[in-house]
Amino acid sequence: MADVSPTDAPSVKDGKLVSGRITDKTQSAIEHGVLSKVSAIVVHQTGAATAGSSFSAYEDGGNGAHFLIDTDGTIYQTARINQKCWHVGNIQSRCKVLKTCSSEELTEINAILFKKNESYRVRVKNLSNHEGDKAYPDRYPTNSDSIGVELVGNFDKKTKTYDTVTKDQNDSLRWLLTALESVLVLTDSDVYRHSEVAYKEPSEAKTAKWK
Repeated sequence: MADVSPTDAPSVKDGKLVSGRITDKTQSAIEHGVLSKVSAIVVHQTGAATAGSSFSAYEDGGNGAHFLIDTDGTIYQTARINQKCWHVGNIQSRCKVLKTCSSEELTEINAILFKKNESYRVRVKNLSNHEGDKAYPDRYPTNSDSIGVELVGNFDKKTKTYDTVTKDQNDSLRWLLTALESVLVLTDSDVYRHSEVAYKEPSEAKTAKWK
């Protein structure tokens, strides 16, 4: 993780990180209530080629993340870190993914995930709700306890791959995550790629580097 020098370290005012390295583009339309505790950070890619596409989508409300890093490394804060954003979606079962479930828990999870006469979408949502009742880190982070960081990067539907994260983006990502970990008292083990925690394309943020 990159060092954050005293002159680089951001202060926090009303949920905003104040630093010469961060451009304030906070948009209330993607803020969905008080975020009282932050347990983790989730790294995403936008699926669009420009930052402007994300800004336009954010103006309409709905899904969004707290920070957006452009391909040239510019860091935008797009929501306050004391507000929830919808950026995670349905989470997977952590113990099932890591193969650490007790036999009883695995039986319960499989009963939800493979329940007959329910659509896949409903089963995934029900499993996510089941996982959400657990305490972190027994489960993956959710919208209710995590910060989202988006990296601008297009998605190729034919190959199902995202653009390679640029060096400037990775440099800014390292700095931002170091700053957030310091402010929020987190560690590298609390930082996840979106595809690790939710039902997303494996290539999302695969080339993001912060360690």
